[in-house]
Amino acid sequence: MRLYLVPNDPERTTLVSANGVAHYQVTTTKTHRLAPTVLHIRRPADSEDDSFVADVEWKRFGAHPTVRTSVLDGMMQELQVRQLLYKLGKHFSPTRYFLGNDDEEYKWKPEKGSGHVLTQLKSGQPVARFTQELVKEGFFRGERKWGLQIAPTTLDIDMIVLTFIIMEKRRRDRVAADGMRNQERDEDPVEGGCEGGMGN
Repeated sequence: MRLYLVPNDPERTTLVSANGVAHYQVTTTKTHRLAPTVLHIRRPADSEDDSFVADVEWKRFGAHPTVRTSVLDGMMQELQVRQLLYKLGKHFSPTRYFLGNDDEEYKWKPEKGSGHVLTQLKSGQPVARFTQELVKEGFFRGERKWGLQIAPTTLDIDMIVLTFIIMEKRRRDRVAADGMRNQERDEDPVEGGCEGGMGN
């Protein structure tokens, strides 16, 4: 199964299959300037209850983000993102683990030159991969698209999509933050040189 991101933005996108059918929609809202940003994941359905997959609230001022969802065990619950997607060991790593609805443990790990790869921990078998490809058939034929390639699995697709969206948003946030830090470092010597010249 392939689900293409249209557009390629984990905060505002529609996940569309190769035949052009929308399977999930991701939107992001903010009620006012000081309010937390909330990411909504929905699937097409006749009612809001049936369409609901998850809401992720990105807290302000360093507080841990929370997720509200029923994909874990069928019961609506709210928990911190770090409880859903946890890390193993004390070393810093962007790799995160989670327990699937099939009671198997899974791992999302960034792959150099591509996006994230999801594997089942016990078997090591890849379950999903975020990558770019030249689409050879279907609705997007001839276009280069970023999308999720999902292998046959006992893991709920809702859970794959939810955890992927969180992982990809966080990855892009890190890339943006690193870019800003690099830009500031590039500007510092110039500013320092000007100040030094003016002081002489």
